[in-house]
Amino acid sequence: MSCHVLLRRLMLFLTIFCSPMLLKADPPKVDPYISKSYFTSIPFGAHSYWLQPWRAYMETVPAVDFVKGVGINLGGTVKNPDLIAEMLAKYGFRHLRIEIGWVSLDYDTEQIPPAVANNYRKILLACKKYNIRPLILLNGNSGAPCPVRFFNKVLAAPAHKGDREVQVTDVDGIIPGYSGISNLTDYWAAEALVIAIHGNTLVLSKPLPKDLGDSGASISMATLKYRPFSVPGSDDDRRTLAGWQHYVGTVARFVAQTLGTVGTKDLGFDMEIWNELSFGSHFLYINQYYDPPIYHYNEDAVWGDVVRATADYAEQHPAEFQGVALCDGFSNTIPWPASSQEPARVIALSKHPYHGRSNYPQDEQHGVLVNALGQQEPVGAFEPHFSALFPEYFATALQTECLERDAGPITNDIYRVAHGRYARVIDGHIVPCYTWITEVNMAPNEQGITDRRQALMLKAKTTARYLCFLLNKGIRRIYFFAALGGDLGLGLLQDNFLAYANTHTAYPADDRAYVSPALQVVHRIVMKMQEGLDPSLVKTRPLAVLSWKGGEQQKVFVGDGSPAHPDLTYHDLFTFLPYQVNQHRFVIPYYVMTYDVVAPFKQETFVVKIGGVEGVQTQAFIYDPFSDNTIPVHVIARDVSSITVAMPAEDYPRLLILQER
Repeated sequence: MSCHVLLRRLMLFLTIFCSPMLLKADPPKVDPYISKSYFTSIPFGAHSYWLQPWRAYMETVPAVDFVKGVGINLGGTVKNPDLIAEMLAKYGFRHLRIEIGWVSLDYDTEQIPPAVANNYRKILLACKKYNIRPLILLNGNSGAPCPVRFFNKVLAAPAHKGDREVQVTDVDGIIPGYSGISNLTDYWAAEALVIAIHGNTLVLSKPLPKDLGDSGASISMATLKYRPFSVPGSDDDRRTLAGWQHYVGTVARFVAQTLGTVGTKDLGFDMEIWNELSFGSHFLYINQYYDPPIYHYNEDAVWGDVVRATADYAEQHPAEFQGVALCDGFSNTIPWPASSQEPARVIALSKHPYHGRSNYPQDEQHGVLVNALGQQEPVGAFEPHFSALFPEYFATALQTECLERDAGPITNDIYRVAHGRYARVIDGHIVPCYTWITEVNMAPNEQGITDRRQALMLKAKTTARYLCFLLNKGIRRIYFFAALGGDLGLGLLQDNFLAYANTHTAYPADDRAYVSPALQVVHRIVMKMQEGLDPSLVKTRPLAVLSWKGGEQQKVFVGDGSPAHPDLTYHDLFTFLPYQVNQHRFVIPYYVMTYDVVAPFKQETFVVKIGGVEGVQTQAFIYDPFSDNTIPVHVIARDVSSITVAMPAEDYPRLLILQER
């Protein structure tokens, strides 16, 4: 038999017997759009350039939650808050964060003085007039942490760096343990406390960090109503916590009286407990007023103590806190506070996910690296080169402290403490603890942008991305910082409108020249969410991305060609965020989550198969809130449970609208 015949028979054998086996083999692995492992593969302390925690879950969020979730900080003082509130309300803002600090209380009466109350009253009444809900920030910034008396004294002798005693011409009004020299290294009242007085000599709790001057020089001093928070259970700490509770009640009563809501089921405001720990929080730690420290204890315990004291006061005075939601502000800049440890009266953790530009590999985070296969590697196993500046930074795994650890529905551990939206269990029942973002934004001038129009358009893009993304991924409220702040800076209100508001008392008959692009875009998205809105919709229908194509050619960074270290492309960053308006209408913001919002973007078309809709009976539209135009959408296929569409995508949210007949 010839070799050719043998070869033909061998080929026939392979065709008959091997081809079915090949047909039955598993198809090439294709990563799903949603996989829990994108989050669970990244333990706390690890990070990843490839895995996207925000793609660990997809929830169809009631559109009413978007409409109710838009808020802002004022960010400064204004002459006519009525006009500011009117514009904010007109363009979709429902919440305003207002700080009424502990120092607002008078030292002697521990009430809000009339002049101070009048300033707050104007802002609160403007909120009431335009149906904006105030969030009252309760805070004790160490520059003026509690009721305080500020005064000056005159040196009777030179005071030098390192001195622990200071001579003054008189000691009237100085109270040991409560009075001290201020602003030695920081904006800090009574930074070096007076611990004893001998004649006209003041004995200090710490050595002077600098020279104060010669005889006759004036020094700034303050007397605190309360001692800094101290050892839990100590007399000092009990008195200070009691003072804090009195402050909480005083502010709550003042706000309710101003809003005219006393005795109602919902007093119409909420409260945030403390601001960022990253600055102005010396008053939380008595040891920071002493050198060397005078006590040894877990200083961080005060965070929970203050939250519990606030929650306890609200529980004990229900009439003063009807409908008032409390959120824990100690979590603003740290990952440790957890939903599982929050009192039942606290309904949310709050976060401030500010992040500037990161350049890689220089800004590589220390810790374990998780590759694209979900495997842990040592730092330095792969070093990508790219620059990152984008609103969703803390929803990725570029940094281990991702928002999904607290805002998401997946319960997870951080050092054996349960985190996540549903991690809190009280009396055997899950009691959700949500996440609010009470400050966030990006300033164009911090990126070297000096062109006003470019700055305004950049803020429109980032504002839309923050809102559409975060309100879909578990954040219940977003308060931008801020209304004021400048066209080139953080301000969302245009400078020309602020100038108008300072010189007029009536809102402009035609406000188009005064409305920033950011406000225009927010308004347009809110209006689409409101079309046909069912405000009672709670149980939504889950949608799914069954397949998607597009974005493979545009890259964030180039990998090394291995499955563990592939390219990161715009295909990986296609963002699909479903909201449900009513039983048969969905509004779905979608875009490419570019990692550099300043860089130019080339439009990509994605072909997406969407499951969970009655495809045969569904009409599809695309609306662009930036151009205020409808864009043609190509429906490629339909069936009873899905629809496949081709969608042109930008690096800002467009809205895919699905309407079932």
